[in-house]
Amino acid sequence: MSPLSAIETEQVRDLRARLNRVPKGPAGDKSVGPLSKGFFDVAARVGLPAPLADAPPPSPEAALAAATEADMAGLAALVGRLAAFRAASPEKWRAYFDAGVLQAILTRRLVLGGKERI
Repeated sequence: MSPLSAIETEQVRDLRARLNRVPKGPAGDKSVGPLSKGFFDVAARVGLPAPLADAPPPSPEAALAAATEADMAGLAALVGRLAAFRAASPEKWRAYFDAGVLQAILTRRLVLGGKERI
Protein backbone atom coordinates (compact mmCIF):
# COMPACT_ATOMS: atom_id res chain seq x y z
CA MET A 1 0.00 0.00 0.00
CA SER A 2 1.14 3.51 -0.71
CA PRO A 3 0.35 5.94 2.07
CA LEU A 4 -1.12 9.34 1.31
CA SER A 5 -0.15 12.55 3.04
CA ALA A 6 -2.83 14.71 4.63
CA ILE A 7 -2.60 17.16 1.73
CA GLU A 8 -2.89 14.43 -0.90
CA THR A 9 -5.86 12.95 0.94
CA GLU A 10 -7.59 16.32 0.99
CA GLN A 11 -6.89 16.90 -2.72
CA VAL A 12 -8.38 13.52 -3.64
CA ARG A 13 -11.46 14.02 -1.45
CA ASP A 14 -12.01 17.56 -2.72
CA LEU A 15 -11.79 16.52 -6.36
CA ARG A 16 -14.10 13.55 -5.76
CA ALA A 17 -16.67 15.87 -4.15
CA ARG A 18 -16.44 18.27 -7.10
CA LEU A 19 -16.91 15.41 -9.57
CA ASN A 20 -19.95 14.23 -7.64
CA ARG A 21 -21.59 17.64 -7.96
CA VAL A 22 -21.34 17.88 -11.76
CA PRO A 23 -24.82 17.59 -13.26
CA LYS A 24 -25.37 15.00 -15.95
CA GLY A 25 -26.11 16.17 -19.48
CA PRO A 26 -25.65 19.62 -20.99
CA ALA A 27 -25.82 21.42 -17.64
CA GLY A 28 -22.45 19.93 -16.68
CA ASP A 29 -20.67 20.37 -20.01
CA LYS A 30 -18.49 23.28 -18.88
CA SER A 31 -17.15 21.29 -15.93
CA VAL A 32 -16.07 18.16 -17.78
CA GLY A 33 -12.86 19.51 -19.33
CA PRO A 34 -11.38 21.27 -16.30
CA LEU A 35 -12.32 18.50 -13.86
CA SER A 36 -10.97 15.83 -16.20
CA LYS A 37 -7.66 17.66 -16.40
CA GLY A 38 -7.72 18.07 -12.63
CA PHE A 39 -8.33 14.35 -12.23
CA PHE A 40 -5.23 13.42 -14.24
CA ASP A 41 -3.15 16.03 -12.37
CA VAL A 42 -4.24 14.76 -8.95
CA ALA A 43 -3.87 11.13 -10.04
CA ALA A 44 -0.24 11.78 -10.95
CA ARG A 45 0.39 13.47 -7.59
CA VAL A 46 -0.93 10.47 -5.67
CA GLY A 47 1.08 7.81 -7.46
CA LEU A 48 -1.14 7.10 -10.45
CA PRO A 49 0.76 8.51 -13.40
CA ALA A 50 -0.99 8.26 -16.72
CA PRO A 51 1.45 6.60 -19.13
CA LEU A 52 -0.42 6.60 -22.40
CA ALA A 53 -1.63 3.12 -23.21
CA ASP A 54 -2.39 1.64 -26.59
CA ALA A 55 -5.40 -0.36 -25.46
CA PRO A 56 -8.67 1.49 -25.02
CA PRO A 57 -10.32 1.23 -21.62
CA PRO A 58 -13.08 -1.27 -21.07
CA SER A 59 -16.66 -0.02 -21.24
CA PRO A 60 -17.61 2.56 -18.60
CA GLU A 61 -19.36 -0.13 -16.56
CA ALA A 62 -16.40 -2.52 -16.77
CA ALA A 63 -13.96 0.30 -15.94
CA LEU A 64 -16.06 1.15 -12.90
CA ALA A 65 -15.96 -2.47 -11.74
CA ALA A 66 -12.23 -2.75 -12.41
CA ALA A 67 -11.49 0.37 -10.38
CA THR A 68 -13.25 -0.97 -7.30
CA GLU A 69 -10.95 -4.01 -7.05
CA ALA A 70 -7.68 -2.77 -8.56
CA ASP A 71 -4.32 -2.58 -6.87
CA MET A 72 -1.98 0.39 -7.45
CA ALA A 73 -0.58 -1.05 -10.68
CA GLY A 74 -4.07 -1.79 -11.96
CA LEU A 75 -5.27 1.71 -11.12
CA ALA A 76 -2.26 3.29 -12.83
CA ALA A 77 -2.87 1.16 -15.93
CA LEU A 78 -6.55 2.15 -15.96
CA VAL A 79 -5.66 5.83 -15.59
CA GLY A 80 -3.25 5.49 -18.52
CA ARG A 81 -5.87 3.84 -20.68
CA LEU A 82 -8.39 6.53 -19.78
CA ALA A 83 -5.90 9.31 -20.58
CA ALA A 84 -5.18 7.84 -23.99
CA PHE A 85 -8.88 7.33 -24.66
CA ARG A 86 -9.74 10.90 -23.66
CA ALA A 87 -7.08 12.22 -26.03
CA ALA A 88 -8.19 9.97 -28.92
CA SER A 89 -11.97 10.10 -28.43
CA PRO A 90 -13.00 13.24 -26.56
CA GLU A 91 -16.55 12.92 -27.87
CA LYS A 92 -16.93 9.54 -26.10
CA TRP A 93 -15.14 10.59 -22.89
CA ARG A 94 -18.31 11.90 -21.26
CA ALA A 95 -19.69 8.36 -20.82
CA TYR A 96 -16.78 7.50 -18.50
CA PHE A 97 -17.09 10.83 -16.72
CA ASP A 98 -20.84 10.41 -16.15
CA ALA A 99 -20.52 6.76 -15.10
CA GLY A 100 -18.45 7.76 -12.07
CA VAL A 101 -15.25 6.03 -13.17
CA LEU A 102 -13.10 8.92 -12.00
CA GLN A 103 -14.71 8.93 -8.56
CA ALA A 104 -14.28 5.15 -8.29
CA ILE A 105 -10.56 5.48 -9.05
CA LEU A 106 -10.15 8.23 -6.47
CA THR A 107 -12.07 6.25 -3.85
CA ARG A 108 -9.97 3.16 -4.50
CA ARG A 109 -6.80 5.24 -4.16
CA LEU A 110 -8.01 6.44 -0.77
CA VAL A 111 -8.73 2.85 0.26
CA LEU A 112 -5.29 1.68 -0.89
CA GLY A 113 -3.73 4.61 0.96
CA GLY A 114 -5.46 3.57 4.18
CA LYS A 115 -7.63 6.69 4.33
CA GLU A 116 -11.03 5.07 3.72
CA ARG A 117 -12.69 1.71 4.11
CA ILE A 118 -15.11 0.14 1.75
